[in-house]
Amino acid sequence: MAKMLATIVESPYFSSPLFDLPDMNDPHLKIALDVGTLGFAQDSRSAARGVHRVAEYLFKGLRASGGCDLRFIATSHVAGAYDFLLSQGFSPDRTMGFYPTQLQISRLSRIGSRWVHGNVADRRFFARGARRLVSSACALAVSQQERFPSRFLDGADIYHSPLAPIPATVRANKKLKHFLTVHDLIPLTQPECLAGDAGPYIRRLLKSLCPDSFAFCVTESVKADLLTYSHLRPEQIFVTHLAADRGTFYPEADEAKIAALRKAYGIPDAPYFFSLSSFDPRKNFGHIIQCFSQLVLSKEIADCNLLIVGSNPERNIFVEEAIASCPEVRQRIIMPGYIPDSDLAAIYSGARAFLFPSHAEGFGIPPLEAMQCGTPVISSNAPALPEVLGDAAILLDPNDLDGWCQAMVSIAKDASLREKLKQKGLARAANFSWERFTESTLRGYKAAL
Repeated sequence: MAKMLATIVESPYFSSPLFDLPDMNDPHLKIALDVGTLGFAQDSRSAARGVHRVAEYLFKGLRASGGCDLRFIATSHVAGAYDFLLSQGFSPDRTMGFYPTQLQISRLSRIGSRWVHGNVADRRFFARGARRLVSSACALAVSQQERFPSRFLDGADIYHSPLAPIPATVRANKKLKHFLTVHDLIPLTQPECLAGDAGPYIRRLLKSLCPDSFAFCVTESVKADLLTYSHLRPEQIFVTHLAADRGTFYPEADEAKIAALRKAYGIPDAPYFFSLSSFDPRKNFGHIIQCFSQLVLSKEIADCNLLIVGSNPERNIFVEEAIASCPEVRQRIIMPGYIPDSDLAAIYSGARAFLFPSHAEGFGIPPLEAMQCGTPVISSNAPALPEVLGDAAILLDPNDLDGWCQAMVSIAKDASLREKLKQKGLARAANFSWERFTESTLRGYKAAL
């Protein structure tokens, strides 16, 4: 594999520049967009997270704006990016810069990654060794995908990476305005909230910002952190608030549909609290389970269940420990795994309340989705969340056991409180839209130019 990687040729896939020579009368912004993160989401939909959703809406918004001439590179997951562009009606052979060998290696790497994830339960010594070897080869393949010839940027006005560090090839182009979207700096500001050490990656991300770089931050809170940890000035950082998709997340009034999805995902016909996110320790699911267990055992919410949705719940040791400490309520905690977005409006709408006890967030899309579905929200007051949710949610310290228990009981028993929070949540969610996100992005581009 290493020998194959070393054979990537230096001749570019395109013989012509990425963009035509600049036309001073052309109003279109010429944008080189990194779609590597969309390649990851294309390859592994159930593993996609909020950052991948943001990249998808950025892609869709720029495409729909009518003011952009888009071309693409992929600094990772080239094969997935290629397939994503095909699925969107683009010809990646014409609109994406890559080496032919690079695409072939990326496809092999994808096969290897899928094999590793498909065999992760095999704990035999030989299997563990094989997975480590294949994973190392795949990581080496991904590292080679950052390379692309500088001529792919000829004629471009803007380079934008929605997630990955800005490549050296881009930083060296003094005619190009380059942007990086920064979703959060939690590995630096609150490293205790994370299971692994993501600090080196975040530091590499920040190192890729040079004095003439620009950044988008998803909240004012993240902007403040970026000003602390980088050399960028305030005028180089633009805030682009995120949103919940209005066509996907809405109050579902069809009781038959709600009932059908309850049955499909094993949700009993009884009131339930709902929580959704990745099973990252900072999401604090153990706290919610502890609160719920205490209320069930005290018979304060005797008729309620707890629904927790997300991929691979078995990988969160805090969830396992919380459930093990109170086995008598295990049958009332439903964890169906991943549920696609297309089914979530009904799941949100059927819930008594949405619970979001996260220790740290850069924005927090799920509680906004819940509000847009008319579902009352009880949320952590961690940085960024008050900025997004305002006074339309019950905001609590993520470690306040008594406060969360009291709020859950109040929501469960007080229909007028639920209606009040529903109306305030719908009004709050209306302040956010992906159209505004795109408009803010375009304003940032134009300000930089």
